[in-house]
Amino acid sequence: MIFGRRRKATAQEPTDPGPEETRQDDAEELAADADETAAAAEADDAGTDWAALDRSRNWREDGPFDITEVDLDADDIERIDLGALVITPHPGMELRLQVAQDTGKVVAAMVTVGQSALELAVFAAPRSGGLWAEIREEVLESTRRQQGRASLVEGPYGTELRRLVPVRTPDGQQGYQPSRTWAAEGPRWLLRGVVYGQAALVEDLTPPADQVHEIFAGCVVRRGEQAIAAGDVVAMTMPEGMTPRRPQQRAPQTPDGPPPGTGTATVG
Repeated sequence: MIFGRRRKATAQEPTDPGPEETRQDDAEELAADADETAAAAEADDAGTDWAALDRSRNWREDGPFDITEVDLDADDIERIDLGALVITPHPGMELRLQVAQDTGKVVAAMVTVGQSALELAVFAAPRSGGLWAEIREEVLESTRRQQGRASLVEGPYGTELRRLVPVRTPDGQQGYQPSRTWAAEGPRWLLRGVVYGQAALVEDLTPPADQVHEIFAGCVVRRGEQAIAAGDVVAMTMPEGMTPRRPQQRAPQTPDGPPPGTGTATVG
């Protein structure tokens, strides 16, 4: 493990698309693949107790971790401390933060590596757990209303949500935005990771999905003791060395895209 452990670990839509969309020339093939697998996925959904799968084992045994479960001083790695979330760096990784214009709070972190991206957000969760089951049902329904494709599969953290959403590319063409969503639930928190780009097009942890998975598993959550309603974002903090850009409202790239008044901050 990349850091010492003190002990073993006993809602909202994605705010930003990945670095790459599937354009018209690839859209038909991708949509056809989705149609081919949708029936099988839906049939599997009907016969699977996804909540039971989530409860079947400790999916966080190898991370992500709660701050009380690890010793960050056990190695010399310089991690990126965002307050509510500590990210272990990966070779070639770039980081961009999503900042709410109305509050100035950091609501999500977008990590890119190669042609893949991972959006990270921390949410407050009830002590009893189960928040991911609620969130994913809402996302499934929302996706289907927008004539997209959504299915549940077994992933590295229990139930994984896969989506294929129709979008309009910057040059006006019809395209599709594929994504995979992982969720890890810890003590009164949920860490959501939305995978975009090339890593969203492969099965399981086939490269390059292994790279974004390593980043997700290497995260440490520091929720704090503040009272936050279940499902609300646990805001991160801007670290030194990051330069805020002027917040600008951007048109959503998916039906449930970035909230109005969301800006960015980048390294440098």
